[in-house]
Amino acid sequence: MPDDALLALADPNDRDGDGISGRPNWITVPDYATLRPDARPRAGKYIGRFGKKAAAYDLLHQTASAYNQDMGVISFFEDRDPNTHNVLDPEVSNQKVQDVVAYLKFLKAPQPRETEQAAVLAGEQLFVQVGCGKCHTPELRTGDSPVAALANRPVRAYTDLLLHDMGPGLNDGYTEGSAQPAEWRTPPLWGLGLSPNSQGGSYFLLHDGRARSIEAAIAQHGGEATGSRDRHDRLSAAEQRQLVDFLKSL
Repeated sequence: MPDDALLALADPNDRDGDGISGRPNWITVPDYATLRPDARPRAGKYIGRFGKKAAAYDLLHQTASAYNQDMGVISFFEDRDPNTHNVLDPEVSNQKVQDVVAYLKFLKAPQPRETEQAAVLAGEQLFVQVGCGKCHTPELRTGDSPVAALANRPVRAYTDLLLHDMGPGLNDGYTEGSAQPAEWRTPPLWGLGLSPNSQGGSYFLLHDGRARSIEAAIAQHGGEATGSRDRHDRLSAAEQRQLVDFLKSL
């Protein structure tokens, strides 16, 4: 997604007074990352897109960090001596890391299902009505890409890729880049209804998997999402089911 598109969605000072003040996570980019031609840096920082707090610049940054921080696997990208730039003790080859990046880059987007069902269509309208789409932006558009299949395409991922303050209940006590402890990148909703298929039939939502259902995840929205959550809570039980039906169709 072009930086300009994300900056157009950002409203860090809530100029429109809607209570939503998304902003990019400005991060220091590692020297192995390739800067995008359309990058709009500020004070030597660049816009992150990947990870729970958008603290990774691109898929290579995200993959190398995941090997290191999530699995404890040493790679050339994340474990070089800061003085000599030599790899201290590599456990995974550069090629394997790049192969994972290529796999992630060309994964097929999840396809919506049951889109013509009345409950799903009604739920989509309610999604907009209660304000979910203010952060979970239904559609973005990719910019130029050397891969023709990825260039200038609509992407219905339901995210703005920006940071939002989700309130004290979702404060994890950690900062990443410019992201504060209660700030999280809007998680894409595409594939939400399919996630139990790869998780033993259950949901594990929010940053730490604490929410075991879509309804539980909605209930824990706070901070900038308080208004949308409250509007959701004022829906009838039937309308709330329709909204969840829509989310499960993504």
